[in-house]
Amino acid sequence: MKKNTDNNFFSTLSGFFLLVRVQNIILLTIAFYLTAKFIFLPETSWHKLLFNKYFFLLVISTNFAVASGYLINSFYDYKKDLINRPQKTLLEQNLEQKKRLYLYFIFNFIATFLAFLISWRAALFIAFYIFLIWFYSHKLKAWALTGNIIAAVLYIFPFFGIFLFFKKINDFILLHAFFLFILLLIKDLIKSLINIKGELLEQNMTLPVKYGEKKTFLMVFIFSLILIIPISILLQYKNLGNMKLYFYIFTIIFYPMLFVAIEKQKIRITYYFYVLIKILLVLGVFSLMLINI
Repeated sequence: MKKNTDNNFFSTLSGFFLLVRVQNIILLTIAFYLTAKFIFLPETSWHKLLFNKYFFLLVISTNFAVASGYLINSFYDYKKDLINRPQKTLLEQNLEQKKRLYLYFIFNFIATFLAFLISWRAALFIAFYIFLIWFYSHKLKAWALTGNIIAAVLYIFPFFGIFLFFKKINDFILLHAFFLFILLLIKDLIKSLINIKGELLEQNMTLPVKYGEKKTFLMVFIFSLILIIPISILLQYKNLGNMKLYFYIFTIIFYPMLFVAIEKQKIRITYYFYVLIKILLVLGVFSLMLINI
């Protein structure tokens, strides 16, 4: 009896970890601290940054808001996910839909409360972010291109919290944000191509469903060309330091794979391209340490 209880507990726990994308939240936390240290506060010691209780509250608050976003997104996408990623979704079933909603509201409360400990403005910022995630999951996600753009905005939205927290913004920071936004938009367009079967079942008018795969690949190509703009400008900044290596490697790897994906337009190659973008995003986070402000 005890063995069954233990198995149920670990099954529920594994389902929870899959649903809230723990690895993404860990990466977000690392990205927050590396951004703060190497872009906003290069002269501040790690000790002072790590023991800044208000910044810590901002990070934890954002993590709870993001986790709640994954929960509500999985709640609305349940049927579609059974088709697009059946194995993961079956594991996620260990956490019932009802429990997901309970956790969603609990996490939202914790996120808003922790932000309120910083200031009422921080609480308002997090509350607005939570609302945007819900509205995207409930309505905007199914809209052609608009949904993809909003998804990219939601990915980078937490970093606006860092801008507001440190009250610092300049061209260098905005160019990094623009690069990240376009790359995340491309990633989401590629994801919509991979998930087209589930979108068709749910009759969601995403870009591939409404306009076809060829036009979606065309949009991917156009945004990939736009991506060259922030890369070219950032490479002119002396304070970019050794992070230039990241952009050189990015260009050498990303664009050949892009042309292969567009040329072949096969689901397996498209999926490999999607994985490559995720790897490049992770490398981009850690390459922040190479910036020489």
